[in-house]
Amino acid sequence: MKISRNKGIATLVVAMVVASAFFVGGYAATGNWNPWGNRHYYEKLNVNFQYCVTGSQVYCSDTHNVVFNAGMLWLQQSMSGETPTVGCAPGTTCGMKYIGLSAGTTAPAAGDAVTGATNGDCGKPTDSEITANGEARALGTVTDISGGTGATSTVVKTFTDTTTSQAVAKACLLNQSTQGNANNVQLAAATFTSVTLQIGDTIQITWTLTWTWS
Repeated sequence: MKISRNKGIATLVVAMVVASAFFVGGYAATGNWNPWGNRHYYEKLNVNFQYCVTGSQVYCSDTHNVVFNAGMLWLQQSMSGETPTVGCAPGTTCGMKYIGLSAGTTAPAAGDAVTGATNGDCGKPTDSEITANGEARALGTVTDISGGTGATSTVVKTFTDTTTSQAVAKACLLNQSTQGNANNVQLAAATFTSVTLQIGDTIQITWTLTWTWS
């Protein structure tokens, strides 16, 4: 009877050690006390903004930008194979590769209404998008990610002022080529110190997306 009891205690101790090792090992491997949790997951998308002015002024600067809730919803639904509830299904004429400008100085907020023909233009829902003087919305040059985690993709466009001086104080990353489009969705926007471009001046807009996963 005594031998049986000792064996039972020994068996219980071994079981506890094995279980503890299982959970501790799982935590060491995944950083999660749930050993059945996913180890691999997409971590974050970081969007950054820079602009460079040349001509009568020469300088570069970067500034804080805002990523819109509606834009992230469009990305998530597109990646999930869903039909986006805003905008259009991604394709050659629908993708976050267009850059728009605005003279407006109203700071954007993540929860802004930034979709559709009324609010999908750069600067909306408060300011208006520039549609003339060489600063109308245009297709950016896209460079895809290459390599592993922490890789970046960029969307770059250089605008040249052509007809008269034009103030620029905001840039946006959008999914459509035309202003006032019912399928417009803004992904991100940034305001910066207003610059008045003279004829022949250029402003290069660079959106950098950093893709991090583990």
